Amino acid sequence: MKRIAARRWFKLSSLLVWLRAALARLGFGWEHNLKLADAYRLGSTKVRVPLDGQPIEISLGFNDKRLHLYPETRLNENGELVRLNSFIIVDPSAHRRRINGFLRLSPKSWLSLGSGDEVQQALFDYPAAVDEQHLVVIYGRDALIFRNLSDLGTSIGPAPAKEVWSRESKFRRLREIFGGPIELLPRDDALRLIEAVNDVLRREVYRATDDRGLPGGLLVLPQALTPILVADMHAQIDNLLTVLSQNAFLDALDEGTAALVILGDAVHSEVDGQLREMDSSMLLMDLIFKLKLCFPAQVFYIRGNHDSFSEDMSKDGIPQGLLWAKELSERRGAAYLKAMEEFYRRLPYVVASRDFVACHAAAPTTKVSKEMLVNIHRHPSLILELINNRLRRPSRPQGYGRSDVKHFRRALQLDKGTPFIVGHTPIDRQDTLWLNVDGIANHHVLFSANLDQVGVFTRVDDLMIPLVYPVDALIPLINRLEVEPG
Repeated sequence: MKRIAARRWFKLSSLLVWLRAALARLGFGWEHNLKLADAYRLGSTKVRVPLDGQPIEISLGFNDKRLHLYPETRLNENGELVRLNSFIIVDPSAHRRRINGFLRLSPKSWLSLGSGDEVQQALFDYPAAVDEQHLVVIYGRDALIFRNLSDLGTSIGPAPAKEVWSRESKFRRLREIFGGPIELLPRDDALRLIEAVNDVLRREVYRATDDRGLPGGLLVLPQALTPILVADMHAQIDNLLTVLSQNAFLDALDEGTAALVILGDAVHSEVDGQLREMDSSMLLMDLIFKLKLCFPAQVFYIRGNHDSFSEDMSKDGIPQGLLWAKELSERRGAAYLKAMEEFYRRLPYVVASRDFVACHAAAPTTKVSKEMLVNIHRHPSLILELINNRLRRPSRPQGYGRSDVKHFRRALQLDKGTPFIVGHTPIDRQDTLWLNVDGIANHHVLFSANLDQVGVFTRVDDLMIPLVYPVDALIPLINRLEVEPG
């Protein structure tokens, strides 16, 4: 009986080995729970690592490419790091003073790491040894699950604790640019500031002159400047401060290698209960004006529909355009109101480079050309389309669609796959950017006023990529900084 039982156990064990191998060949490895204490070479089985917040080093191939996976954090108003429920994957070899990017892993989602993804190739510069699909990372209910797909293999192990390089130097630089705490400027200072900005706009660079001898409506960025695009900030000052203090954006502005482009609508809060509040709009414009004076050839503002005092500019029945004019006149005087009107008149409406084209709202549905954009003051209907129109819908047949995006690119002599980026129409209230909207390839929508996260487009390795950052509570942190002795 013992020999019979032994033979049965041997057959069962053999069957289990065969089944395990067969499942592995089909891509269904058994899961193995692992508490990372040292480097571990992945085989054909899935490996589960508990969600304990431990940083993880991922080594693709035989240490051909190292990546680090960290819990994502944000700064609260006390300067404390608050852990979020997402992870980010970064290249630890990326130069900190060069604009780069990262991948985010959110709950109940997964990432396939490999050289077949052009965004990952731009971000991580994978060597030839990394397969097109090398490793899958799954964010499970209580663990991160790693599944190797490559014959060259993958190792995982503990990563060094994330080097928390201080962003304090960037906060100090922002405070220096603003000239002190981030707070509303005195009336006379604000007037001098906007008048100086308008003087810059009278001869703004990278804009062909129109038939009046003034900078026209088309801004063409040189390839030497890496674009940093945000849109529709809608009075969320911390959102802009977060962008500027992340990545190497501020470093690149200081080095003269990047351009910040705001796609209109910096004013008028869209937060429920704050539609009438205009102080934050004033303060955000003060900050933008300070940035423009500091970087006159690198900070640009594209006009949006909210950049107006029109009585038609309203939200939920609140006449924000009229309230904006009234608040500026009462708080900062008639001369300041007139200067803001001049600022709006002098703004461009379209920005383009070899890598992208962007405007506030929409691709024109009517004839458009470079000459028309330069002399846009002669085409008021074109202005209205660029700042007011939206995607075509059954209830909005006058909206724009796929063919209009195609014609717009062609009018600007851009490749058919050139990214076209607009703001104006957030698709929902949860996110901050949306890709390939309405099934139109490389047609993206950006809305940078989300209270929790702020979206930005930039260029990495000749590819326009979207990045999303948790919004940090930065105004109180920056304002608490002590002035360093000169």
